[in-house]
Amino acid sequence: MSSKLNRSRSSLVPWAVVAAVVLSSVLFPVVAAPADAAGAHLGVTGVEVRPTSPAPGQQTEFEVSIRNGPNSASAVELSDVYVRAVGSTDDVARIEDAGTLPVGGNVTVPLSASFAEPGAKNLRVTVVGRQSDGSVVRARYPVTVEVEEPNRPQLELSAEEAVSGSRRPVNVTVANGLERDIRQLRVETASDRVNFSVNERVRARLRAGNTTTFTFPARISEPGAYPVDLTLHYVDNGVERSVSRTYEANFDAPTNPGELVLTDVQATQRGGTLELSATAGNVGSSTVEGVVVSVPEASGVEGSRYFVGSVEQSDFSSFTLTSNVEGNVSSVPVEVTYSVGGVERSFTDSVEVDRRVVRRQSPQQGGLPLVPIGGAVLVLVLAAGAFVWWR
Repeated sequence: MSSKLNRSRSSLVPWAVVAAVVLSSVLFPVVAAPADAAGAHLGVTGVEVRPTSPAPGQQTEFEVSIRNGPNSASAVELSDVYVRAVGSTDDVARIEDAGTLPVGGNVTVPLSASFAEPGAKNLRVTVVGRQSDGSVVRARYPVTVEVEEPNRPQLELSAEEAVSGSRRPVNVTVANGLERDIRQLRVETASDRVNFSVNERVRARLRAGNTTTFTFPARISEPGAYPVDLTLHYVDNGVERSVSRTYEANFDAPTNPGELVLTDVQATQRGGTLELSATAGNVGSSTVEGVVVSVPEASGVEGSRYFVGSVEQSDFSSFTLTSNVEGNVSSVPVEVTYSVGGVERSFTDSVEVDRRVVRRQSPQQGGLPLVPIGGAVLVLVLAAGAFVWWR
């Protein structure tokens, strides 16, 4: 009996296999083969990426080649073509209503995108279509894009020495180390501690391998190191790019700035006139400008001033000014104002006055002067003696 049972079981196995295959074909349709293999389905035959290694922010073109197999059941209306990162539902690029693809037809659909960050981008191109009977068909194609950080122009910053509170040049140098020109350059500066009178400079073009310097006037309240933010905007191969850097810039003061002193000062009063003469010497290492020496108006003294002008480092300039005075003046204040690096400075010295007595000649009292008369008499006597001797 057991042999009969085994024979019956063995006869049932083929029928079970057939039933399983039929049931699976009903519940789970067979996955279609690639379009180029079966010739009966929608498929993506290739994706061309240009440029092959884009830079961050650079526009990237995808040319998606789509084919509707010659044995396809009907034409396909291409409703959506999109690019997404693997595992993401966000579109990198998308186009809708790309047209109708007939049986056996081919079409290339362009898409464009850009990537903010460098690195390898694992993407998938998906094509969605609808056949004439309303059924939806899809095709997918993997794409990898390498986004590479390009070489960028270099920035350098330096601040020139100046006295505190004065305006000094802050120089920003841009070096184009690329193998091509860059255009539409715009340099911006910003700082919470440095007061820039100009925050933006522009230039139309910087050739490959060249450098250029932008100067920004700035002031600080005290010497020290302060942060300065720099941003360079430019266009490289039609793509807008930017470079941002923060520098700790040294804003130093000169160890021996321009300083004016008065030497050989002498004030002399002659009657109602006060004459002041002196030498203005610059004992510093930078030029002083706008030097003015003045005697301020006071009781019995009429104010006056003398414009010396500029005095170079380790140089001097002599001057004399006069004022009208009344009565005897024992001393007068002398004010000196000048500027160093645009910062005004001043000091006041008190100068003693040397009074000189002016002697006036007294008028002659009637008659002729005695000396001329005596000389005339002597001449006459000598002439008479010479005449007698000759006779």
